[in-house]
Amino acid sequence: MQPENDVKAAAPIFLICSERSGSNLISSIVGEHPDVYAHPPYHLGRDLLLRLHEVAAGQSSSEALQVLRDNALDKVRKYRSDEEASRLADWFNQQSELSSHAVARFVFQEMPLEARGKHAFIKENNAHQLLFFLVDCFPDAKFIFQVRDPRDFLLSAVARRKRWLGNKFGSVRNALNVWREDQLGGLTAYGLLGPERVFLQRYEDLVARFEETVTELCRFLGLSFDERMHKFHEADSAQRLAVKGGPRENLAKPLMTENFRKYRKGLSRGQIKIVEAYVGDLMDRFGYPREYTGLAKPGFFSALRPQLTEPLERFMNGDMQPQYKFGNRRLKKQLDAHVAPLCPPLWDGKGDGGS
Repeated sequence: MQPENDVKAAAPIFLICSERSGSNLISSIVGEHPDVYAHPPYHLGRDLLLRLHEVAAGQSSSEALQVLRDNALDKVRKYRSDEEASRLADWFNQQSELSSHAVARFVFQEMPLEARGKHAFIKENNAHQLLFFLVDCFPDAKFIFQVRDPRDFLLSAVARRKRWLGNKFGSVRNALNVWREDQLGGLTAYGLLGPERVFLQRYEDLVARFEETVTELCRFLGLSFDERMHKFHEADSAQRLAVKGGPRENLAKPLMTENFRKYRKGLSRGQIKIVEAYVGDLMDRFGYPREYTGLAKPGFFSALRPQLTEPLERFMNGDMQPQYKFGNRRLKKQLDAHVAPLCPPLWDGKGDGGS
């Protein structure tokens, strides 16, 4: 028999969007609609669902699951409340065998009491990596694919590390690879699911043509525009997230209607050429005019330069491991200490013992 909450749950809404691209802004705006509950940015998709491969065959008693469970409880406690964390802990304790579908449905639709009966809005920066699972788990789910000019994206990534060669993503090359992968993930969803399931919008349209863009978005979601969406910055949820000096501090301010093309003053000519050399093809698709065309078009050096400076950038940003930093580093370190091999050793690691 299907649980009562599953029967009544409204279709969830998932956001596909790069970091530093207005993901918290659109979450706060849509979350102010009376028929929507917007989850805070605790990234349980990234740090729980996408990490379930660490839990061997759904074992509900594994040490890796305990690490995932404790991290999830800490996040819910931080962004929501002790009571909600207790509900999640009780749910975990009741599971004899872990099901990824059950985890997702409980966390996204049932755990917050305010979400019940509403459309849950889930902001996950890596949502495109979960696409096949989300479509299978939530057949009626809809997706918002929000894109931002990669030049302003890079400027924002650089601004988060206020030092020489500072970059939130470790290097310019990695930052642009992240942006490219995220947009290709969104385009994959848009191409496979179509405009009936995926709403494509630009961050620049959201801030410059707010009511028109949000009204169209509401129509896509089957909702009516609500004036409270325009006053998102006054909401308690936005005020809690807007820590001064933090990455979300602007949420407590009215909409910044001209918050784009800042790269013209914030990036050097060389940096702009690098962006256009790396992701200019996707900029064309999303309608972002290039600054340098014709004889001024970026040349060979613009494409090569990020590869030459990458070692120094990684050193300056403390990102010297073979892989770039992945989201929650503390969680990854804890999980690595409890890794459960899925296959037996193919050999003993002492050589082939023969020739």
